[in-house]
Amino acid sequence: MDTNSNDTSSKDRVTEPTASTKKILGEGFRLPLWLKVVILAVVVALAAAGYKASQWSTQAQLQGHTIEPADAEEIATRKPVQDFILTEENGATKKLSDFRGNVVILSFWASWCGPCLAELPTFAEIEKKFREKGLRVISVNVDEGEEGRVFAKDFWPKKGLQFTNYFDVKKDLENQFEVDMLPSNFVIDRQGRLVFSSAGASDWTSQDTQDLIESVLREPSS
Repeated sequence: MDTNSNDTSSKDRVTEPTASTKKILGEGFRLPLWLKVVILAVVVALAAAGYKASQWSTQAQLQGHTIEPADAEEIATRKPVQDFILTEENGATKKLSDFRGNVVILSFWASWCGPCLAELPTFAEIEKKFREKGLRVISVNVDEGEEGRVFAKDFWPKKGLQFTNYFDVKKDLENQFEVDMLPSNFVIDRQGRLVFSSAGASDWTSQDTQDLIESVLREPSS
């Protein structure tokens, strides 16, 4: 499942002129207050519209999926996900193959992405509900530098998130999955094959979405 709206791209954030631009324009250059207000209002309006459109698009596509267990033909068309290494905050590593036998939700997020931060606690809810049936959440932070680590260290206990967070500072996973908007999520079946992907904000607590996840959990592991 792919959606095309993107309300969380870093390019949407209002930034001050660069140092080189300020040098050209003069050290005293500042954006007028009224212009900052106008720019901010436009960005907020566009972000809100994109966020809502993303929700509608994602939910519509989710509703288009069959809720019954997929047949053998459909399962046979799924592409295996190339194994990869996950790195925790303390440097410990795991591989995707370590989760084989479970259904995995792989979620890419960043500390500046509002919809990502709203979505992460919903993954905690859905994993808690289906953990005994074999659902696991893998969250991957794509912030540059230490920003993601610092943010996650506070956000995880604050929200009571139980699943482990990993980091992709070198962008290896981001490139492997061709992530071009956030949040981006990938559902992988028990045999390590991609079932569907979702880009943009989604309602993972909706009944349609949970029925879809449960249908994948009902599939055989071999």
